[in-house]
Amino acid sequence: MLVFSRNANHEGETKKLDFPQRVIAQTNKKIDAILRGDLKILRNLSKYVVKSGGKRIRPLFLYYLGRAHHLPANDLIALGALLEIVHAASLLHDDVVDHADVRRGKPTAARLFGNKEVVLGGDHLLSTGLKYLNSLKNTHYMTVFTDAICALTEAELLQMEYQGNFATPLKIHARIVDGKTAVLFRAAGALVKILSNTQADFYHSKEAQLGELFGRYFQHRDDFLDYFDAKSLKKKGLQDFKNGIATRPLIFLRENANPHDRKILTNAWKNIQKGNVQSEAIVLSLMQKYAIEEKCRELLRKDEEEILDLLATLPEPKARGVLIHEFEKILAVRTK
Repeated sequence: MLVFSRNANHEGETKKLDFPQRVIAQTNKKIDAILRGDLKILRNLSKYVVKSGGKRIRPLFLYYLGRAHHLPANDLIALGALLEIVHAASLLHDDVVDHADVRRGKPTAARLFGNKEVVLGGDHLLSTGLKYLNSLKNTHYMTVFTDAICALTEAELLQMEYQGNFATPLKIHARIVDGKTAVLFRAAGALVKILSNTQADFYHSKEAQLGELFGRYFQHRDDFLDYFDAKSLKKKGLQDFKNGIATRPLIFLRENANPHDRKILTNAWKNIQKGNVQSEAIVLSLMQKYAIEEKCRELLRKDEEEILDLLATLPEPKARGVLIHEFEKILAVRTK
């Protein structure tokens, strides 16, 4: 079990702990302030980013992890807003690359404003965020954010390289998960360590390790739901399979199936691209035959236990309690 160090310099400030909805509102306000631009399209994109923010799980994770170490609320809100700007820019670009019309049940920015506008707007989001980050005058912050942006880009390119590849290795999928999802949670933990004014290696800190584990879990949980409970995501099921993206459930099925069933699965992979709806039933039937849901669920449970154990070691009870509660809300979506 990992033990987090306690920074008592700001202990009194933790008594002013904000509720999650207030943290989200403050984060949205900060995002809007950072992204203000003169052009109409930039103002519209800023509004879109704020309104389509979802649960803001990354800034919430950063905020309460930081408050558990008694760090200043305003600094955590600012860093969380910057994390969300990087995340939003990556989603804007993803929707153009994926030709997506809908995200979270709403029209994508690409559909609303056009592909060219969104690509350039996403670039502007990143540059504006980095400009604000530079004003904080902390070279370690800049290192974390630029490393995260590089990792996001590399992971997207890697996923594009392997899209449609039925034989995608598990280690490649793991690299994509770390680069596309876990990296921003890991960054959140590293930023908390930096803000604690310690000289330790922030990437190998317990905070960054917790963030990385949390981010991996978050993605693997979504991959699980895509096959076994897509309604919880408010999506149609098997989206990754239909898009030619091999995630953990499919890779486990491919590795466990006998040669005859692997051939059936391979044909389903090919046929679903042609609109063959029977392929979905075939895949789900094979998932059931080889107990893939149970295998994935067991791995998720192990991660859940490790994350809850780590969260339980956080020193400040109020912030620790909120983080555990928010994580348990995520668990409730998946637990049957």
